[in-house]
Amino acid sequence: MAEYKHSGQTTKSSRIAFAAALIIIPALLLWLYFAPQPSGEPTFETMQEEMQETPAMSRLEQMEQMWKTAPGHGPVALELANLYFEDGQFEKAIEFYRTFLKDDTTADGWLVRLDISRSLASLGRTDEAISELKSLLKDHPGHAGALYNLGAIEANRGDHESARVHWNELIKLHPQDTLAVYARGALPKLKPSNHP
Repeated sequence: MAEYKHSGQTTKSSRIAFAAALIIIPALLLWLYFAPQPSGEPTFETMQEEMQETPAMSRLEQMEQMWKTAPGHGPVALELANLYFEDGQFEKAIEFYRTFLKDDTTADGWLVRLDISRSLASLGRTDEAISELKSLLKDHPGHAGALYNLGAIEANRGDHESARVHWNELIKLHPQDTLAVYARGALPKLKPSNHP
């Protein structure tokens, strides 16, 4: 049986095949990259584009429609919660903030708990709002927003001593923060601790 030995020379046809591969393979990769993708789970951006095609709907109605299309989609839940809050529908806002938090994997999604506490406070459920903020502070000690909001809620319900404690802690921990500036301005308006 004859043994094949590579001579080191290439044939004209193998050079042509190699040149064709150099052209065809990159073209195929580009086509695959830019080709329309199969429609799987819709993204927030694609849903927004689809909703903008129906301009007669309000932003809230558009987001509600998106939610029907993709229930459980985190960014849609968060946007809906914010829109409900702006619209004064605080119960629905809380519902969607909690839905967002349930599956949130972002680094700072926990900040939504500030919005939950604001919604609870807007409904007059101050004890729940305070509990939400204290829970947030347990996980993130010294958080400026939580300290400021705790002070504001306490001041609004007449517990000026607690408000003073929270705002002084905020000023001590975050002296340059804008919220500390607001707290410094609000402290003189609080009644003295020995005031009836």
